[in-house]
Amino acid sequence: MQQDDRCLSPPGVPTSDSGTVIPAFDKTDALWAGNVSGQFAEAVRGWLSKTNSAATRACYERDLRQFLGFVDIALNQLHCLVDVRPEHVAAWREELRARGNGAATVRRKLTAVRSLFSYLQLYGYTGANPAHGKFVAPPPVARDGKTPGLTPSQCRALLDTPDVQTPIGIRDSALLAVLAYSACRVGELVRLRVGDLAATSEHRVLHIQGKGGKERIVALHPEAVERVNEWRQTAGISEDRDGPLFRPSCSPQKQGRDGFHPRPLTVRSVEKLVKRYTQALGFDERVTVHSLRVTALTTARERGSDIVDLQDFAGHSDPRTTLGYIRNRQRLSTSPTYVLRY
Repeated sequence: MQQDDRCLSPPGVPTSDSGTVIPAFDKTDALWAGNVSGQFAEAVRGWLSKTNSAATRACYERDLRQFLGFVDIALNQLHCLVDVRPEHVAAWREELRARGNGAATVRRKLTAVRSLFSYLQLYGYTGANPAHGKFVAPPPVARDGKTPGLTPSQCRALLDTPDVQTPIGIRDSALLAVLAYSACRVGELVRLRVGDLAATSEHRVLHIQGKGGKERIVALHPEAVERVNEWRQTAGISEDRDGPLFRPSCSPQKQGRDGFHPRPLTVRSVEKLVKRYTQALGFDERVTVHSLRVTALTTARERGSDIVDLQDFAGHSDPRTTLGYIRNRQRLSTSPTYVLRY
């Protein structure tokens, strides 16, 4: 990048007759006078720190670095963001697709850039947002996500698979029931504490710490409550209310008969145990722990739950996200293909 305030144009982006990019946005606003580079750097740091989720912050930072590399803007020259135009963002979109990134990944990366410019505008920057959807259309994503769900009969088989004659089997039985009946994310599952299962009026509820530190309370199905209570009693952790609900055994060979460590299971260990059970049942190789979240939302929707209630149940900020979890099993069952006769 040149050392003045101009940024280079990526391949395919029009430039002026002199070969340099014509700034798309006015950078003469009084708020940005003086140490422009420092103020942009301060604003970008504020944008990265605004979310409570460490995972989201890390993801956005990776996406930002990738975009800055594409438009040839150094980290100490963030004021050159004023020269970014929709053509830059569109060119990056095409570059990402050419590299084999899926539509959902490209949409997420565009969202990061759009979020950054929206934050800059709140911070006082008066330019337009070059990543706005009216300027750069994100690639379409199929309404049905890629993660397969289970049928109710498959989910029933999975719930009944653990050997409840062993402490580990009792733990896994409770763990699978919580996933299937609460639609919680695996990251939320491993953060559950013993005291997060509570009572309110005639309901037993689960306090779930979601993304960004947001808490939601969901009613828990009686079967899941029974299994969790049996697990807490078996592991002797009922009084350890601040301790993790699901824990690793002291030695896998003894199947938990020698007790459990006072630390939570890891996300990876939960993923592996779910995969072990689904493979034993001969399920599709694409089935993952996330499939239980899909299954819960899809089954509840098919049986009459309102989308707003499902949104709250899943902990989504936008009902469109919830709709992405609903697999249209009934639509497939009524497909015209089944009435064709030749």
